[in-house]
Amino acid sequence: MDKRKRGIYRKFKVERTDGKSAPGEKHHGCRYFVIDIDHDEHADAALLAYADACEAEYPKLADDLRNICCR
Repeated sequence: MDKRKRGIYRKFKVERTDGKSAPGEKHHGCRYFVIDIDHDEHADAALLAYADACEAEYPKLADDLRNICCR
C-alpha cells in the first residue's frame, strides 16, 4: 500500500522507562505518537508547534525541542 494513503497504523511499541506504563500504573494503555526526527520531513514543524504549545508551562522542554529540530 502507498504510505501516503495508509494513515495512522501501529508501527512502534512504546514503554515508559519509569515503569508507569505497566498494568495498574498511571500510564498503562496510554497512546503515543512517534516522530522520526532525522528522516521525517515534517518533524521540525511538529516539534516547533509542540514547543510553542508547551513553552509557558515547560520552558526548558520547549527550548530543548527547538534545539533538536533547528540544529
